[in-house]
Amino acid sequence: MTNTPEKEAIIVTVKAVPSLFDELVEITQTMMPETRAFPGCIEAHLLLAPEREEMVIFQIWESSEAQSAYLTWRAEKGDFERLGELIHDEQIFRTYSLG
Repeated sequence: MTNTPEKEAIIVTVKAVPSLFDELVEITQTMMPETRAFPGCIEAHLLLAPEREEMVIFQIWESSEAQSAYLTWRAEKGDFERLGELIHDEQIFRTYSLG
């Protein structure tokens, strides 16, 4: 029996600064192809609720290590700093192991 890493699902709920929802969505949408192409990414989706100025980022990763490498890469590029200016409340970040 091999010990394979568990797949990891990530759900991030993001609330935009009032009136900056469209800008937040636009920037996040341009980042999605890079996310999907990142080593270890199985799926990445953007769910939108314009009436609440809220979006949910849903991703599935081959392992928590792959997802961690992705977050490090995004941080080093400065993407989180850029997005932080458009986010109203603290993001709700949840991870789940896929059984």
